[in-house]
Amino acid sequence: MSFRGRLRLFFTIIVIVPMIAVALVLFALTAQNETGKADAGIAGGVRVAFRVYEEASARARDDLRRIARDRELGAALAEERPRSARARMRALLRRNPSIVAIVAYGRGDQLLAQAGDRDFVAPASAPIVRGGEQIGRLTASVTTASAYSRRVSALTGLEISVARDDRNLAATLPLEQSVAPGSGELEAGGRDYRHRVEAIAGPPGPPVEVGVFDETAQLSDAVTESRVLIGAILLGFLILALVSSVFVVRALQAQIGQFLDAARRIGRGDFSRKVPTPGGDEFAALGAEFNSMSEQLATKIDEVERQRRELEEAIRRVGAAFAAGLDRQGIVELAVATAVEACEAQGGRAMPIDPRALERTSAGSEAPELVAALEAAEREAFRVSEEGAPEVGAELLATPPLDATSHSSSEAHIEGVHAIAAPMRARVGPARAIQYFGVIAIARQGDPFSSPQRELLEYLAAQAVISIENVDLHETIQRQAVTDELTGLANLRMFNVAIDREIERARRFETPLGLVMLDLDDFKAINDEHGHQQGDEVLIAVARALRELSRDIDEPVRYGGEEMAVVLPQTNADGAALAAERMRGAIERLEIPRLSGAGILKVTASFGVAALPDCAADKAALVAAADEALYRAKRGGKNRVERAQPTAAAR
Repeated sequence: MSFRGRLRLFFTIIVIVPMIAVALVLFALTAQNETGKADAGIAGGVRVAFRVYEEASARARDDLRRIARDRELGAALAEERPRSARARMRALLRRNPSIVAIVAYGRGDQLLAQAGDRDFVAPASAPIVRGGEQIGRLTASVTTASAYSRRVSALTGLEISVARDDRNLAATLPLEQSVAPGSGELEAGGRDYRHRVEAIAGPPGPPVEVGVFDETAQLSDAVTESRVLIGAILLGFLILALVSSVFVVRALQAQIGQFLDAARRIGRGDFSRKVPTPGGDEFAALGAEFNSMSEQLATKIDEVERQRRELEEAIRRVGAAFAAGLDRQGIVELAVATAVEACEAQGGRAMPIDPRALERTSAGSEAPELVAALEAAEREAFRVSEEGAPEVGAELLATPPLDATSHSSSEAHIEGVHAIAAPMRARVGPARAIQYFGVIAIARQGDPFSSPQRELLEYLAAQAVISIENVDLHETIQRQAVTDELTGLANLRMFNVAIDREIERARRFETPLGLVMLDLDDFKAINDEHGHQQGDEVLIAVARALRELSRDIDEPVRYGGEEMAVVLPQTNADGAALAAERMRGAIERLEIPRLSGAGILKVTASFGVAALPDCAADKAALVAAADEALYRAKRGGKNRVERAQPTAAAR
């Protein structure tokens, strides 16, 4: 096969085949993306439907209270007289035109009496009590299924169905029968729809099933338009690649011809043997000079090899120092400075991907021509290391799990300036995932870097990576030693460190120090009734609320079990009490989903507040004062904030 034929085959393999694969993938992704958008819109419609249902149920509560206070209806229900109850319900419906239906259920949620529109939805519920015992429930609704479906359809722009007991109550599209809960596709009225049906559990009685439908015609049009656009772009790129390949082939052929001539000239010389020098012309003089240069070169090679071994040993000692260090920035600065000096470069630098992890550092000259070569080598290093790797200075991105010990360098040269660069990847962060975090590059004018010099740069980069991984692991261990694993708050050890530190600072600068201690009310009952996993979810939610309400200088702590604390620097007793009240209110407003999926949990907490020097003179007294105030809050009815008594000196 000719050279040109090989280039054509290479072009087909690296351009045409990948483009076909990319086209197939993009077409599939386009369909998935548009389908995902449609499903997201349907999911949003379901949320709106649930919210409208809850609002309608809330509107019915006031009317239900009036009905529940009706003595005649209450007596009929308590004595289980269905006929009398229905008659009274009809009378109440005439007196309360906003109510569309009243339904009463007896024991076991069996229907006792009903009046009004049978296609009601979103009822409010109240218990029916006789002799202090609940014997059933009374419900009232102010919304019909048709009004509800029209309201949700107007808000979402989607089609809505409402069903109960496998019977359609109302729908904004022609449905012959009710649709089972779940997601899928169906045809109605000659049109195709994607849908999602979910049940809304409520008071006694069968649940209401609300369906949200989105016509798929627009989805198909969007997919077709996207695929046409993608096909046009890929076709344009293919044409451009074909035109470019013609010029590339011609340029390569010319360069290869030049390389072949140069290789033949070099091949006629043998540096291990002397070149014959017959005659006395310029070629003989050149041969004599070449023989002399060969002899000197042999001597120089031995000397350079000895120096290289000595230098490698010194570099390895530096690498060992890297591995033992715990200063990220100092490690990188030392690596750059050592690389510039050891590889006889004129300048070098380390560029971080994430400036928060490392700072940019440089050594030697920063001449513009050196910087241009450094940038070219850095870009090439990322392209060689991993296709699609992040640009230097771009946002830090996690890469596929490549070998963390691989630090192959890449080179570039611009107008006589040569540069080499080695990317740095390490297992850092909480997940200990392999990530790019920077690149080390060096440059010089004149001769390109040798293979031993490239190996030295790669070794320095690898040692810097090992040291940075050690630093990250050391920091992670330190952080875990003072952090509660479940809530992410500081633990008791960190609490003692923080409060000792803040007490010392408060005394030095004569500023107050507040302390808030809190204990979740009836937490044991939550664990007993719902399980310890549900209790953990409660602790996590409360911890999140404390962090959100804490300042940067505050220190929220998990003191132990369900007891937590917040250290408040520069805060007196009044300020600490205000902060505690905000925290109490935030916890009271929490709605924690039950792990079983059946509703939510509400929790409260009791708070004790103390401060230096208002309520105590030292750490032990401060903690004791806050703790005593906490238990006064518990004894006083829970879900409240109590302040410690001021000391005699404060009075």
